[in-house]
Amino acid sequence: MISSQKLTRLFRYTANPQCIGVNRKRDMAKKTASTRKTTAKASSNKNTQGQESWGRRLRRGLFKLLVKTVLWASLVAILVGAGYLYYLDRNISKTFEGRRWSVPAQVYAQPLELFPGKRLTNSQLQEELARLGYRKTADLSAPGSYQPIPGGVNVHLRSFAFMEATRPSTRLQVMFVGRQIQRMNSSGKPLDLIRLEPAVIGSFFPSHGEDRVILAPDQVPDLLANGLKAVEDRTFDEHKGFSITGIARAALVNLRSGKRQQGGSTLTQQLVKSYFLTNERTIERKLRELAMAIILEMRFSKEDLLTAYINEIFLGQNGARAIHGFGLGAQYYFNKPLNELPPDQIATLISIIRGPSYYNPFRHPERTLQRRNRILDTFRDDGLISQDAHQRVIGKPLGVVDSPNSGGAYYPAFMDLVRMELRERYSAKDLRSQGLRIFTTLNPRTQENAQQAVSRTLKAIEQGRAPSQRDLQASTVVADTQTGEVLALVGGRRGRVDGFNRALNAQRPVGSVIKPLIVLTALENGYDWSSLVNDEEITLIPPNGEPWSPRNYDGKSRGELPIIKALALSLNLATVDLGNRVGIGTVQARFTDLLGYAAKNRYPSFFLGAEAMSPLRLLELYGNFASGGFRVSPKSVIAVLDEQGNALSHYPFALEQTIDPDVAMSLNQGLEIVMRRGTGRSSPYAKQGVAGKTGTSNDNRDSWFAGFDNSKLSVVWVGRDDNKPTGLTGSSGAMRIWNAMMREEGVDPLIILANENSVAIEYDTGLQATDKCADVVVLPITRPDTLPIKPGCNIKVGLGQRLRSIFGR
Repeated sequence: MISSQKLTRLFRYTANPQCIGVNRKRDMAKKTASTRKTTAKASSNKNTQGQESWGRRLRRGLFKLLVKTVLWASLVAILVGAGYLYYLDRNISKTFEGRRWSVPAQVYAQPLELFPGKRLTNSQLQEELARLGYRKTADLSAPGSYQPIPGGVNVHLRSFAFMEATRPSTRLQVMFVGRQIQRMNSSGKPLDLIRLEPAVIGSFFPSHGEDRVILAPDQVPDLLANGLKAVEDRTFDEHKGFSITGIARAALVNLRSGKRQQGGSTLTQQLVKSYFLTNERTIERKLRELAMAIILEMRFSKEDLLTAYINEIFLGQNGARAIHGFGLGAQYYFNKPLNELPPDQIATLISIIRGPSYYNPFRHPERTLQRRNRILDTFRDDGLISQDAHQRVIGKPLGVVDSPNSGGAYYPAFMDLVRMELRERYSAKDLRSQGLRIFTTLNPRTQENAQQAVSRTLKAIEQGRAPSQRDLQASTVVADTQTGEVLALVGGRRGRVDGFNRALNAQRPVGSVIKPLIVLTALENGYDWSSLVNDEEITLIPPNGEPWSPRNYDGKSRGELPIIKALALSLNLATVDLGNRVGIGTVQARFTDLLGYAAKNRYPSFFLGAEAMSPLRLLELYGNFASGGFRVSPKSVIAVLDEQGNALSHYPFALEQTIDPDVAMSLNQGLEIVMRRGTGRSSPYAKQGVAGKTGTSNDNRDSWFAGFDNSKLSVVWVGRDDNKPTGLTGSSGAMRIWNAMMREEGVDPLIILANENSVAIEYDTGLQATDKCADVVVLPITRPDTLPIKPGCNIKVGLGQRLRSIFGR
């Protein structure tokens, strides 16, 4: 039904045609507007939906890109990590394997030979035993011990593999009379000869000054192996390179104490740090340490790792020498083999691991003692030692040697000479890895005496001097007069510290010690000790050179005098006159004959020692005199054996006659007179059968002495590294060191054989005379029948009587 209102409206529209058109237009407009709104709304909705779809697609694309990036980055990281781990594995395994089985060459000193009649006192033998680390005991229960008895000493010798054969551990009794061995016996049977084991004086381990004594697993004491695990790494036998419980325990201890008292590193991690890493503390280094420790644990057995740790761990520093491993640590701190250390000394070595500087027993003995006792408590609590053993050692002092330089034998200057000789036959790699055993000529007692003589004499000379004058240096070489074997070599006043080796490498003008060469050449060319030379002022003008006017040390000249007095008083003017007569070419040709190389200085100043030489080279020159006329090159190596004890090479001494024996004997008699009557007369040993010559270079820059008795030849140099004047002559500097050496070594007098041509001549004139009418010396003269006689002298005295009157023997 249609309402009345709608009918009325409809009637109006239909009754009025205009209205019908207007209304229709209005309806059309409304419809159009509605359509537009609908279209606009639809369009708006469509745009909104498009925008929302594009945002979702963008986010979805970014997410997929991120996922892909992460996946690729992870893949790259895995590949890089795997490559790095492979690199670590290869390098770690190769380095560890090579280093673990690389056994450095061990270098030995001469063994001390004992035999009835040997010049050796009871106290000197006990000093040698102490030097080798023997312990004074009451029962000789173990090798490496000795027991003093009235008139002698009982010794329980260690076993040792000598070049010829292995000597087993032996009990020995040595009895003395006076200053020599009277008799020896072992197990009640007399002995004619036996040797102490030689001291180890060095090794050829590679790089960075690191020194070690390598131990095999069966050479490691059980207490050391178990003690290390108890103190440093209780879970060593179970963990795979790192220990979570160890890290947590260390963190808790450090948190409670408020400072770092414990580390959480396992023994394997400590080994990694020592082998491969630096001491920097970064996250990166710690992660590398962890990875390397895991790799080592995967590749090697626990026994290998523990043995490597025992051989590798850093235990101290001695100058440039780094002390690594318990084998060397035992020698350095206690002067004993590791297998002879009692529990308290093993505990001391373990205590040093935590901080070799902080727990240095030489500098901080109380601190080290406290830690050692805590470790001994751990030994007891873990059942490693008994309660009784704990009580016996807990109250002992540390027992380390007196100073860092007295534990074990370490002679770097001598080792330099050994390297020089071995370099011709062996590569550095062989010396570092093949387990060679090198037997040398070094005599530890002579070496120690020489080093102490240098250090103490320089200190005495410097007393009262200004600080700027207290930086003297010295070097000395001692050799056997007949074989050339170098018995001692000191490169500086701090002999056990690596550094510049002055005995081998310091080239300094030798001064007047060259003068015996000029005299030798003269004696070989028609001159006699009685021949006169002119000690007068002279000026020489060499070709293309400046005028040279030498002078005597005291500035005086003495006119004519015999060669023997010119040499004894070391007169420069007389020496230049003699050299000019013989000829510079002739003298330097003999220099080349005796040494094997030509002199550098071709001018007459050579006659006064303006020729730079090292102490070792000067020793070689004087070796021609001391040996009786033979060139014997200095040598330090006797033999080299491989790891199995087979001889690889021997170094026998080679003799080459360079001087007629009679002329050499004559020269040595003259050099003995130099000591008795000349520049060596202030020595307390001048009249005990020694020969020698002092030397001083220009402005007292270098002080020299070369001297010998029947068995030992020594050369000593004193000077400054900056080449400034020392204020010392040869007799006030170098000869004082020689005196100090001879005080400990004793003199083996020269054997002066009577010569049928020996004649007593007046010291001042060179004329024949006797001790009844003149101040005479007895020397060989080539033609004594032509030698004038001093007026008023009766020369009808037999040769034997003249010799006895002069020499008193």
